[in-house]
Amino acid sequence: MKILQIAMILMLTFSLAAAATHHKSRVVQKVQKELTELGYRPGPIDGYMGPQTRRAIKDFQRSIHRRPTGTITNRLLWQLHNMLNSAAAGFSQEAEEYNGIKKRD
Repeated sequence: MKILQIAMILMLTFSLAAAATHHKSRVVQKVQKELTELGYRPGPIDGYMGPQTRRAIKDFQRSIHRRPTGTITNRLLWQLHNMLNSAAAGFSQEAEEYNGIKKRD
């Protein structure tokens, strides 16, 4: 069971690493779309990881008090998804802090 879990984690890690290259990626496109919906400016939603997308990711990471890496990770995908759901549901800052979307000030 552990070997299967490790294999799945490795596969996901490699797929995320591939998304961060210069090849067109659906993951990058999804991140660009979600950043745009949240008011960030990743440039065109084209699936390419360029300087505007990296800058928008860093801006988003700073806004939720995370270290600005500018890279796509599972954690980033989760944070973007939860931030979009919070905005759509009108969650309070306290709910976002509880769910790990934002750190307490």
